[in-house]
Amino acid sequence: MQMRSFWDKDVFVMELTGKLMGGPDSSGFHDEVKHAVENGGRSVVVDLHGVEWLNSWGVGLLVSAYTTLKSRGGQLILVGCTPKVLTVFRMTRFDSVFTFGSDVPSVLQGLSRPA
Repeated sequence: MQMRSFWDKDVFVMELTGKLMGGPDSSGFHDEVKHAVENGGRSVVVDLHGVEWLNSWGVGLLVSAYTTLKSRGGQLILVGCTPKVLTVFRMTRFDSVFTFGSDVPSVLQGLSRPA
C-alpha cells in the first residue's frame, strides 16, 4: 500500500493505492490519522480509488481510524471505492457503519458548506 496525505483547509485527506492488507504500512496509516486528530483535524477523507483490494486487516485499519475520530467528535469519510472494495464492506456489513462519498472534491465541497 502506498499513501499520500495532505490538508485541505481543516480536512485531512489520505490517498491510498495498492492493496490494503496490513503489514508494515498499517502503522503508518494509523500514525497519520492520530497526527491529523492531534493537529485539529475533525474530518478525515480516505480516498480508496487506487485500492485494488482489502482484506479483514485492511477493514480493521479503517475501523480503527473511524473509532479514533468518532471518540474525539470527528468523522471518517471513504471515497472512490471500487465495486470490489464495496463488496468487502457489504459482506462485513461495514457499509452501514462508514460514510461514503463519490470523490474527494465533492466531499470537500460538502464539508465546507456552512451549517
